[in-house]
Amino acid sequence: NLDTFKAAPARYVPQYGGFCAFGVSVGKKFDGDPRYAAIHDGKLYVFLGEDVLRAFQKDPAGTIAKAEANWRKIRHTAAVDL
Repeated sequence: NLDTFKAAPARYVPQYGGFCAFGVSVGKKFDGDPRYAAIHDGKLYVFLGEDVLRAFQKDPAGTIAKAEANWRKIRHTAAVDL
């Protein structure tokens, strides 16, 4: 496992700086919890909690599309300012 990680460490970095992917999809930054995570299209996404992960699983592609659009806008904004 360590050799696999060393070969491509960026592959294992959570998207959106480790913030909850569903939160980013609605323009917010909530801390992600690694106990609630999913890999979609080879990328790691973390979530605030179990209910949020389940909501993501209903439409992962749609959630990610919204999160990608929002991340460009909020990436450099402090969570308290959102």
